[in-house]
Amino acid sequence: MKSNYTFKHLDYSDSLVNYTSEKLDEIGSFLLKEGRCNVYYSKDQHEYQVQISLNTKQKFFKATASATDIYVAVDMMADKLEKQFLKVKEIYMHHKKFELSKEGKMREFNSQFEFTPKWKKAG
Repeated sequence: MKSNYTFKHLDYSDSLVNYTSEKLDEIGSFLLKEGRCNVYYSKDQHEYQVQISLNTKQKFFKATASATDIYVAVDMMADKLEKQFLKVKEIYMHHKKFELSKEGKMREFNSQFEFTPKWKKAG
């Protein structure tokens, strides 16, 4: 995944970039195989803000968090992003209907070829 880090009213920090990338690797191992990530750090008076936008093949994700400590803001942003990832994962895991699966199609196909006369009761 390609990442772009932008700092506004802050100095560039390797430790902050590494911390953020570790958090993203922890929560997005199943969705972030390929995509682009923009992380935006800013400081407004005594509050730090962290904004992230992720473009993947499947979906677009966006999360924002603010706190008095920059690392706490990164953690809060990671939690929000994780919730979004879990929703999408749940949708992808249970997106098929049984009628569209192989088993459902075979059951429907077999029922078309089985002949039960009307005069004989199934039992």
